[in-house]
Amino acid sequence: MEKKTSSIKKFKALLRYEILWNLRKRKFQAILLIIILIQIISFILPLIFSSMANQSIQQDPYRALSPPSGFFMFLLAIAIGMNSIPEEFEHGRAHILFSKPVSRSMIFIAKVFAALIIITISYIILYLIGLGLSYIIYGPQEYIIISPILILGTLISTILYLSIVFFLGVTSKSSIIAALGSFGILIGLSIIVGILGVFTGQAWIADYIPGGGNSGRIVDSNMYIQTGTDALGVILSQFAINPNANVNITYVTDVKLGSNPTIVYESQIIPISQVALKALGVASAYILPLMILAWILFKRTEIKE
Repeated sequence: MEKKTSSIKKFKALLRYEILWNLRKRKFQAILLIIILIQIISFILPLIFSSMANQSIQQDPYRALSPPSGFFMFLLAIAIGMNSIPEEFEHGRAHILFSKPVSRSMIFIAKVFAALIIITISYIILYLIGLGLSYIIYGPQEYIIISPILILGTLISTILYLSIVFFLGVTSKSSIIAALGSFGILIGLSIIVGILGVFTGQAWIADYIPGGGNSGRIVDSNMYIQTGTDALGVILSQFAINPNANVNITYVTDVKLGSNPTIVYESQIIPISQVALKALGVASAYILPLMILAWILFKRTEIKE
């Protein structure tokens, strides 16, 4: 019992250290501030444009259910994950950290939990700001009660990016490689999938890489929705609102070249439950292997003098 209590105290101490250390990082503070400012601007600009055009803003009771963009999720993952492990080696703290009477597994888990706590708090702040602005600009908002589902889905989307950053950070022990490597992987995948989608009619592949996926609309409400991992927050929220909803998804099937090139589209109606399961499955298929590999590599890492 004493050993269990001691382990819990050690984990709490590690977790507290990791949280405070991450919160003090200027990169994280700057990126979170930029995201908040861009979010505020995204609400204010339509109001300014409609005022200039002497038009009223159309009421939107679902505006608060919009998650941050996938790029913002990626930036948060980079801001927290790129230094979490590499800095221990880059600044020579690994010797001290590994000499403490705690296991490397506990250290790794504390780093992951600290990142998740900070990201969750960040999304709660962003949601509350968005909810307030949505109410002021777009009128009363519906389904506020399912906001935890929106935040949970957005958190899972971000964990996917975080797992990529963690894996590259453990593998390279370099914060620069962790950041730039993550950018390179995602940009490369986006280009490849874009080419395949446009020139070979395999647009469905976009649903199986980190990102927005394909575009669609919920049949009953005509609400715009994406099918990729970035949209997990919206997908799960809409599934909670109406589990029997269907999504009309548009895929690129062909490109006809010539004097007037045209892109051929194909629509497919899929239950939102299937969209949700696919997005969750794809996210899990990336998160679990990458985090497990990062943990194994972290445990086996040798510290060179």
